[in-house]
Amino acid sequence: MKNKNHINQLLPSSDAYLLLKRRGFTLVEMMVAGVLLMTVTMIVVPAIYWVHRERRQTEHYQIAIVEVENMMERIVALPFKEINQPTVDKFVLSESALRQLTDPNFTIEIIDSDDLPLTKKIQIRLVWKDHHGMKLTPVRLTSWVCPKENL
Repeated sequence: MKNKNHINQLLPSSDAYLLLKRRGFTLVEMMVAGVLLMTVTMIVVPAIYWVHRERRQTEHYQIAIVEVENMMERIVALPFKEINQPTVDKFVLSESALRQLTDPNFTIEIIDSDDLPLTKKIQIRLVWKDHHGMKLTPVRLTSWVCPKENL
């Protein structure tokens, strides 16, 4: 007798057996999974776009910094008497910078220093626009030069 009760406890009833035999997902489970997937997508996609935009801005800043540094080296390498506004007005950005920066505005200004005799102040400024057409923070570089004889 004990064996029969034991076997009856192991064999499920017909309703319980159907529930145990059921496989797959219910509609509610699929809807919950869809909502979770949409929520994650709504968070991840803007984050990926933001990372891409920041990386692109950083690349543009690096291009601008290198361009301004190279221009300063070219100007400082000139003989002191040739460092003047008409000479540096002929300098232009490289083709690479013109191609990669949107609407770049490049200025070089040579100022004779009043405080220090025989000293010239060189100011280089490069500003460009982002993909929305807004001007970004400019890259600036300033240097003072004097004749090599005075060193």
